[in-house]
Amino acid sequence: MADASGIKHAVILSGGGAYGAFEVGVLKSILTDQIGGGRYPKITPSIYTGTSVGAVNAAVMVSQDGLGVPPAEAVKFLEDAWLNLIANSPETCGNGAYRIRIDPIRLLLNPQCLADPAQVFNDAVEDGVLLTQSYLRRVQNFLTSQDPLQTRALEFVDLSALISAEPLYRLIPKIVDLEAVRRSSLALRIVAANWATGEVKVFTNKDMTDEIGYHVILASAAIPGFFPPQYIGGFPYVDGGVVMNTPLKCAIEAGGNWLHIIYLDPDIDKLPLKVLENTYNTLDRTILINNATVINEDVDTAAWINEGLDAIDRVTQGGPVTNRDILEFVRVASRIEERLRQGSPYRRLVLHRYHPHEDPGGGGVGILNFNRERMIGLIEQGFNETVDHDCYESGCVLVNPVIT
Repeated sequence: MADASGIKHAVILSGGGAYGAFEVGVLKSILTDQIGGGRYPKITPSIYTGTSVGAVNAAVMVSQDGLGVPPAEAVKFLEDAWLNLIANSPETCGNGAYRIRIDPIRLLLNPQCLADPAQVFNDAVEDGVLLTQSYLRRVQNFLTSQDPLQTRALEFVDLSALISAEPLYRLIPKIVDLEAVRRSSLALRIVAANWATGEVKVFTNKDMTDEIGYHVILASAAIPGFFPPQYIGGFPYVDGGVVMNTPLKCAIEAGGNWLHIIYLDPDIDKLPLKVLENTYNTLDRTILINNATVINEDVDTAAWINEGLDAIDRVTQGGPVTNRDILEFVRVASRIEERLRQGSPYRRLVLHRYHPHEDPGGGGVGILNFNRERMIGLIEQGFNETVDHDCYESGCVLVNPVIT
């Protein structure tokens, strides 16, 4: 719901695995009066959109709202979930996101795991059965496939067989109440990718039914090759980051006009090039550059919409038409026309950007590191960087006259 001035705040949460703890720190700041050290007012969101771990965080915040919990208290609940249910420590016997199958090191480093011998035995039996089944299926495929020998050999490799998503499956029902999500006045948008068609799918509050609601969240967080797809309506769905890692468009389509985008990629120019390049480093930097490019394009689009609306105002007020006015109108004309036909014309957009300016550490594999001390550090980093938030340095999109 928009406030009296027509402002409708939306919070956009991107994917990034364990780096999602950074989002918690940002939320702690923007839901209080501590954005930019108090230079910017606290917000009351009307919309949450999320992809992957961002979908988990968004669903928790909307669920808490549906339970009648104020935003500042809701983010405390989210932080507690990250530190005591998701983060790994000797007290939690691993993390709340995934478990490596047949992993004796986990038992040795986490004595708490041995407190329930029956669970250890059940996990071992389940792991043995699933790994055997996976191996037999691949042997059968190798013997019956008509593909070249090299291709059949490569199809033996399946790292996901070594990963159990059971911790995440058990976690989500503990922290998200589906009925509360449906009851909430906040709009929820969760993005997943249809693995069969490659299309983006956006799920809303009403889609969060008892039958498929948890599958929706798990699908958005199902990293391909790591977690198995979730089947919804007969289609396999995987991590929304495959098609839309930062769901800004969803927030705009839901009516948001003050957009608070929280993404987890550091500034590329602050990541030093390695003296000795390697395949892992190259792939990691490629992904970061691609994510940064998409986000910057989305931010540019928001700025263009504002400039296009400004150009329309100047023309309708009888002002002179310049070549720049024509350019600003043409590049967003189709978008503006579509929204007019839908009966929901664009308002000028304000977009605040929050992300780790410095490398939070860990590189690409850091998305899998749920160490509790690291989670505490990421939450603090998100909070502190948002307290120091400066729109000019962050490249925020503001309207004219400037509104912060």
